[in-house]
Amino acid sequence: MKTGKHELQVWVLIAAWLYRMHFVIFIFMERDLQVQISKKTNLIHSQTAKKVMDKSSGNTRIIIKPSCNATYLIWIVTSYAGDPSARSALRRAYTNEELQTLGIGRVFLLGTLNDDAKDRTHVSQKALLDESRRFGDILQGNFLDTYRNLTHKHLMGLRWAINNCEGVKYIMKMDDDIVVDIYGILEKLHSSVIEKDSLIGYSMRNMIPVRELANKWYASKMEYAGNIYPDFISGWLYVTSPQIANWLTNYAETSSKYFWIDDVFVTGILRKDLNIKIRDISEIYTTDYRYLECCMKGRTNLLKCEFLIGPNGGDAELQVRFKKFAKFCHANCSMRDENNLVGKTCVVAYKKPQLHKGTFQINPIKIL
Repeated sequence: MKTGKHELQVWVLIAAWLYRMHFVIFIFMERDLQVQISKKTNLIHSQTAKKVMDKSSGNTRIIIKPSCNATYLIWIVTSYAGDPSARSALRRAYTNEELQTLGIGRVFLLGTLNDDAKDRTHVSQKALLDESRRFGDILQGNFLDTYRNLTHKHLMGLRWAINNCEGVKYIMKMDDDIVVDIYGILEKLHSSVIEKDSLIGYSMRNMIPVRELANKWYASKMEYAGNIYPDFISGWLYVTSPQIANWLTNYAETSSKYFWIDDVFVTGILRKDLNIKIRDISEIYTTDYRYLECCMKGRTNLLKCEFLIGPNGGDAELQVRFKKFAKFCHANCSMRDENNLVGKTCVVAYKKPQLHKGTFQINPIKIL
């Protein structure tokens, strides 16, 4: 009986040992598979970046090219070809006729759609050509309209503005999901509050690259080796001079450097190499669209808003409503006093600001 019991204990120990070894082998196999996936993903991203780099920004072929009718400011707007709703809202908010009276020209920057994107969005190349014929404000390059080609789109817009908009004093780059008070922007430009030898916008500092494979803004070590991005201006909206834009595009076209996250590359990496200054005007930005809603309520008491720029929160029509408020208040409203600023009196639940795609720096916002 003792012998049988002893043998059973031995077999139990052997079985337990085999189970552990199998579990350990499984763990190592799983880790090895993750490493292989990571390496393969890095390789795919690096090959994509190299292909894009080989097609330098100066060689981008233009499919649709508009004329430039700006005399004071050219407004270039990055827009997804498959989503015309934001473009429509901007056109209805600020018509081409009104912009011309202000000395402003506006152009939407697009790429091309592959067959899957055309099926998904129901937007064909013919539809984009029709849109261009109707409004004359489409600039389209021969690259796919994807996140990984944002830098192409950005540099294409700057280069077109430099080559086609002679005599303008400023270039304003904006994303199409951003709401803007153009009258307030012009007021600051005319009062020389904004320096012409700088990049002016919402300064982003100590930003950390996203290293999570599943994130669409993932940047591998091969794409960007550093642990922190150089200071840059949020791609939401920034203003600069044609001279600065020319320096940036010339350098991009002659340098071997390339990074697909456009605001980091153009207003961060290139800017830093060229020693171009940043002028932070973050006080006129709100990171929450609900503050713009609070701003519009001030019309009843003839009060202006300290915020000129903010996100549309997924509602393209907010651009139209905010423009009506801004135009009315530009002529009829007075500035709020320090204790009555929207940032101090608007009651909303806290939401994380997302001025940049990926990991971001959070500045505290006082919410009552």
